[in-house]
Amino acid sequence: MLENFGTLGLFIVLAIVFPLLLIGLPLVLRYSGVIPQNRTSVKQETYECGMKPFRNAWTQFNFHYYTFAILFVVLDVMSVFLFPWASNFLDLSRSAQVYGLVGVVVFVAILLVGFIYAWKKKALEWN
Repeated sequence: MLENFGTLGLFIVLAIVFPLLLIGLPLVLRYSGVIPQNRTSVKQETYECGMKPFRNAWTQFNFHYYTFAILFVVLDVMSVFLFPWASNFLDLSRSAQVYGLVGVVVFVAILLVGFIYAWKKKALEWN
């Protein structure tokens, strides 16, 4: 039983040491002089395919792009959750089928309420 705690302790140590190493190693290399620090105006320029930027980077985007992206992610997550349940539906016991069906109906109903809300707010129209 103690060997299980040893494995857990190893994982905890690795979970603490690895992020500290990833943060600390660049800092140590920078301040020890391994990484050069000569900053020039050429190195400080914005790199954009070898060309100087010809327009300001702060442009406004239509929020409908974000709405469609969020709807895509929601529907994609819905398919990820529904596919395993649907593929194993007949292999489940009768009570598990009923509980699973109720859970899926609630899940789809919540998504449908959100979709109807977005539709009513006219968030899906391109004007």
